[in-house]
Formats: sequence, C-alpha cells, structure tokens
Amino acid sequence: MKTYKISKILNNNVLICKDKGTEVVLVGKGIGFNKKPGTTIKDLDMIEKVFKLQNKTEQDHYLQLLDQTNEEEIRVVIESVQMILAHFQIENNESFIVSLTDHLIFALKRVKNNQLISNPFLSETKYSYPEAYQIAKRVVARLNLQLNVMFPEDEVGFIALHIASQSEHISIENTKQVTELINRAIRLIEHDLEIDIDKASLQYQRYIRHMHFLLQRLKKGERATIELTFEKLLKAQYPLCYNVAVKIIKMIQSQIDVDIYEAEVAYLTMHIQQLLLASQKS
Repeated sequence: MKTYKISKILNNNVLICKDKGTEVVLVGKGIGFNKKPGTTIKDLDMIEKVFKLQNKTEQDHYLQLLDQTNEEEIRVVIESVQMILAHFQIENNESFIVSLTDHLIFALKRVKNNQLISNPFLSETKYSYPEAYQIAKRVVARLNLQLNVMFPEDEVGFIALHIASQSEHISIENTKQVTELINRAIRLIEHDLEIDIDKASLQYQRYIRHMHFLLQRLKKGERATIELTFEKLLKAQYPLCYNVAVKIIKMIQSQIDVDIYEAEVAYLTMHIQQLLLASQKS
C-alpha cells in the first residue's frame, strides 16, 4: 500500500511529503488537519492531487511560493491550477505548474495592493486564444468570488497567455510575440487608413484569427496560395489596403525572419478592406 511521510504542513489542505525520497505536494480538503511532521498519510482517498516536482529548482521555487501567502489563497490558487491542468489534460509539466502558480499568487498581491497593470494585447489575446481566454475567465471569476477581490479583465488576458503557451505547445515568449505583432499591425492599419477599429466587431475578430493563423503558418514554413488574377484584382481595386498589407508583411518579416509569399498579402488585403468598410458604417 502506498504511503506518504509528512515533511511539512503548509495548511489543512496542503502537505509537503516524501515519496520514496522524492518531495511531493499533496492537496486534499482537510488532509493536514491534526497531522504532524513525521507521521504517515495512509488515507489515500483524501488526496485530490499530487504535484511531484522532480526538478530541484522548480521544487524549491514552488514551496517558497506556497509559503508566501495565506491558507485560503493557497487553496484557491491550487484549485485554479488544477482546473486548468484538467481542462487541457496537462500532466507533469513542472515549469508550467510553477510559473502559473507564481503568476496567480503575485497577481493576487498586485490586485490587493491596487497595483493594476494595463494589458495592451487584451483584444488580440482574446481572439487569438479563445479557449485559453475562456478558461482564464473562469479562473478569475473563481478568484474574485472566493477571495473577495476584483481582478480587471486585463488579468484574464495575462493568464490566458500562460495557458496558451502550454495548450498550444509554444513558449510564452512566442505567444507574447504573436500578440505584439498583431497589436502593431492594428495600430498601423488605424494610422494609415485613419480609422478607429471596433474591437468588438465581427470583422476585427476575423482579422485577429487570420493574423494568428498566418503567423502559425509562417513559423511552420507552410505556404498559402491564391489565383494570380484575383491577386491583381485586389491590388487594383483596393490599392490603399494592399499597401498597408505590404507594410504589415514587411514588419512581420523583419521580426521573425521568414519568407512570405504574395498570396499572404492578398488575403491580408481582404481582411483590411473589411475593417475599413466596418469603420465607415459605424
């Protein structure tokens, strides 16, 4: 029968234990009640989650994080992390567990101290990573309700980036690069066409999704195709939007150093034209 020897009691719901010489974190409601270090956990039914961090650096960081906040916050943060892991069926990703826990704990500290950070990529994140964004909204709703805090929507975007970095199997640096490139492209369109883009419009959402998948294709070396006659027609009918598309493509090339074919300019022109039309109707 498997047993765990208690090394440290963080609170009634979280224990640090030894499992064959490896330190693990056990999570379970009331699992630490009336327990003492050195005793053994035999009632395995009380264990809801086991975090087994093999990397010593990650393990030390995680334990320090749990030691820096109160029992109720630890419980809600760990439950939130578990919810994300379960939804995306993520197993044994130590760096993700630690970085997400770190982010949530320090986000809580910021909001309690009224140190709010503006998220310039909120709209881009929302439409580039819709599933991650919806889970992040659920996490923030849980934090707000159970800890009596009020996270701004900006924080939903930051959490969504962390989730997307794992669920889409790309680094957090790449998710930030994607949202930054999309944001810069939006500013370029608004400047050159002298319009204000409605971030809640269907055209904007379609544009964001197009840019997101454009950048994914480029990073994978995939190539879009389009009929030459249609491309020439777009260039002739919408010269201003076409020139803006060219500028965006050149900006992307300067940032990620990839070959981009004319077809991408044509597809981007169509989306920019739709943004222009939508702005003229509003």
